[in-house]
Amino acid sequence: MIDKMEKALVEIRRRKPLILCLTNFVTMEFVANSLLALGSAPIMSVCEDENHELVKIASALYINIGTLDHNFIRLAKKAIETAKELNKPIIFDPVGSGATTIRTEISKSILPFAKFIRGNSSEIISLSDNTQSTYGVEANNTTDEAADIAKRLSLDNNSIVIVSGPVDFLTNGTKSIKVPFGSPLMQMVTGMGCSLTAVIAAFQSAVEDPFESAVIAAHYFALCGHVVSKAHQTPGAFKIAFLDQLHKPDFALMRDLYDSRR
Repeated sequence: MIDKMEKALVEIRRRKPLILCLTNFVTMEFVANSLLALGSAPIMSVCEDENHELVKIASALYINIGTLDHNFIRLAKKAIETAKELNKPIIFDPVGSGATTIRTEISKSILPFAKFIRGNSSEIISLSDNTQSTYGVEANNTTDEAADIAKRLSLDNNSIVIVSGPVDFLTNGTKSIKVPFGSPLMQMVTGMGCSLTAVIAAFQSAVEDPFESAVIAAHYFALCGHVVSKAHQTPGAFKIAFLDQLHKPDFALMRDLYDSRR
């Protein structure tokens, strides 16, 4: 796994994939910095007039509904139409789905077009016909509780579903894997989930197999957090050190951590 991560990171930095991010205002800077730290090229947009041109030159379209309004909905729908027309992959983060009717409805409408869907357990459960509500953007469920729904959503939509939490769960409907790394501090930094989705967008641009790209990205992200938590125990210091680790990873320590869990 570590060798695959190293190879993928080299490829990201060689290709420097442009990721068009239609994302929320709360975490926009952290998402952009995470992509830059990897070696990818983020571009953020809220302008409908440039939508088609940006989708055309982007390697992938990342949609995050964290700060949802009607202008954003219109922007996202137009971008999805263009991405579908140009066969560009869509990576979707259904932030807060299940918390309100509009978030859930918009998330379900985007779901069939997304190649990758990354959310916490409650957000993923809300994308099914389950009527259980969420508490804002916080998960009320465990990853295991969302696993069967994630598999079904993946098969129904021909997508990769990533359920993030203390242990991440990834599936393409037929193959599934758990990623047990990370740190509780990651839950104390806003935008960690949003950045994971962006990191997945970058890795899928550099790894041919979609499921493998998500598995590599999730391991890389979680191991970066795990490594950083060894030296930094407060959210502010952790956040800065995490960006540094994304940029200059300690693969030797990651290998030790990975091998110890096998």
